[in-house]
Amino acid sequence: MREILDEIRHALAGEEGGALVTITRTTGSTYRREGAKMVCRKDGGLIGSISGGCLESDVYEVSLGVVERDRPEIVTYDTNAENENVWGLGLGCNGTVEVLVEPMSWWRTPSGRAFFQAVTERVDAGRRCAILTVLAEGGTPPAAMRRVLLEEDGAVVAGHGASLDPTLHERMRAALAERSVRPSRRLEVTTSAGRWDVFLDVLVPPTRLIVVGGGHDAIPLVRMAREVGFVVTLVDSRPLFATPKRFPDADVVVCLQADEFAHKISLAGRPAIVLMTHNYLKDRAMLQQLLTGPAELLYLGALGPRARTEQMLNDLRAEGVLLPPERMAQVRTPVGLDLGADAPAEIALAVLAEILAVQNERRAIPLSEKKGRVHHAA
Repeated sequence: MREILDEIRHALAGEEGGALVTITRTTGSTYRREGAKMVCRKDGGLIGSISGGCLESDVYEVSLGVVERDRPEIVTYDTNAENENVWGLGLGCNGTVEVLVEPMSWWRTPSGRAFFQAVTERVDAGRRCAILTVLAEGGTPPAAMRRVLLEEDGAVVAGHGASLDPTLHERMRAALAERSVRPSRRLEVTTSAGRWDVFLDVLVPPTRLIVVGGGHDAIPLVRMAREVGFVVTLVDSRPLFATPKRFPDADVVVCLQADEFAHKISLAGRPAIVLMTHNYLKDRAMLQQLLTGPAELLYLGALGPRARTEQMLNDLRAEGVLLPPERMAQVRTPVGLDLGADAPAEIALAVLAEILAVQNERRAIPLSEKKGRVHHAA
């Protein structure tokens, strides 16, 4: 999402054409889900993705016509069809993907620029929000883009809020209140004014990962985490290790002592934390602050053998530190999934896999052993 917003910002700064593509509905087996986005540049470049590479070239051709006509278009790719080879893709994925292809021209209008500013302010601040786009009213697509930006509580903050039907608004509030893993979805809502086809695009703040320890094994973890889409903070007490040059993929690099951690590092927004200082006393000091503080964490992992972490917890209890049992149970040690990892990059992969499983509320099992749907239904 950060790449998409950066590309829109770049387009607004110049006069380039291009189109924004958003998946609005899927059924069956598909590579990406509702809310996935891609920008089609005028020069043929593509930013983001809406599939594993099988739809992008065809969607780009569609985007050329959309830009030329300066009118959005909804396109559906049905890979269930027996004769899908007729139109040349031959995907065989047994699913359908509906995409909204819109020219970038709307974002260049005064209302579009103001809307984009409001969106980026909330994304940059890590605030959950949603974009409501009207796809059709009474079965008829609108002549111009109609959008509303909603806060997490459903309050309208930008767009055509004055014309938002009260019943539709209430339905959007209810949808936003649902804390599903895949919250974006297309909805059909019937009100006294008629039927509305809308797409609710929920923008969820990226997961914050705080890596404590700047050793060589932290380098692949930071790099991979950034590729996954996490916002990464690297913390180390050694000035030679806590540098942007050593960790170019980290969003923030902080040099501080272990006892300063809770005072200088924000723990807002349920971050994931991995302790890997390779220093017993530093890890213990961090654990004490994290287990006795008020912050709610998505994930807390400690590198090293289980006996080492248990000894740290025993030391703290022996010193009279009150450690709530439910907080101690949150500590994952040894850190990561059992992938047989040995090298630093392998360990980083195992750690990130476990964090993703926790974040998405999944049991980490081979998909070949899973019964039923792979993805949550929108």
